Amino acid sequence: MALKCKQFNDIPEWAIYALEYGTNEDASLTEDDENLINDFVNENFPSGYNMEVDWDSYNSFCTNPRFGLATGTYTVNFYYNN
Repeated sequence: MALKCKQFNDIPEWAIYALEYGTNEDASLTEDDENLINDFVNENFPSGYNMEVDWDSYNSFCTNPRFGLATGTYTVNFYYNN
């Protein structure tokens, strides 16, 4: 079965590490940050995903990121099985 891809151009920079390695691996996250990331993952990719960050797509100030407060963002491709 081929993987599907969802692209988001507004993923907060502070969430990239936790999305790649898990929220339990990022000690800098607050409980609210962890909840925002977990809600995003559970809503969009309940069966898991692989991700690819477009490091050249950095937006230094996004007023409406995918979740959380205004911050820098990246475009991220998420690959998943349906």
